[in-house]
Amino acid sequence: MLLEAPEARALRPFFKTLRERVLACWQSKEGVAYDRVLYSVAYPYAKGDVEEVLAWAGSPAARTKLPALDTLNREWTARPYPEAASLAPPGVSANAWSALLHFLDPSYPLVTEESYAGLRALGFALPERLGARAYPSYVAAVDTLKDEAPVWAVPETNWYLARVIQVGLEGWTHSGARRQQEQ
Repeated sequence: MLLEAPEARALRPFFKTLRERVLACWQSKEGVAYDRVLYSVAYPYAKGDVEEVLAWAGSPAARTKLPALDTLNREWTARPYPEAASLAPPGVSANAWSALLHFLDPSYPLVTEESYAGLRALGFALPERLGARAYPSYVAAVDTLKDEAPVWAVPETNWYLARVIQVGLEGWTHSGARRQQEQ
């Protein structure tokens, strides 16, 4: 997917704040809850895993919009990254879809309203509103940040880089953008 992205030097202020934001989240109750789900689900998903992931994402009702577990596993495991990003069934939010994909394959980034807004604040040309159809563009933008992330900006944690970037984006629209203006 061709994505209009900001120049690498425009991303430097974001990367300067990445370590601090990620380490704070990693050591929080939110970080512990994330790790619990990450290490409790199987690959491919086993019975109950989809429900656990959707509960963590705050979208348990999305289960009624999804096909049977064996169909989901077959569709997801047969496709190379990032093809599944665009396959969200009607009625499944980007948040729920990203969680399902991420906990199965952590290369897929989680998406939240805050992380989506963070990418837009960095200058990525994304659709105005976050929805399941915008998720593939979000994935491409996060992949750009993964490619551009300097080693010194990424803290050593047990989290995959997609999660590190997503957490770093949350709050960027407020604290990071404010810091950038002050510099």
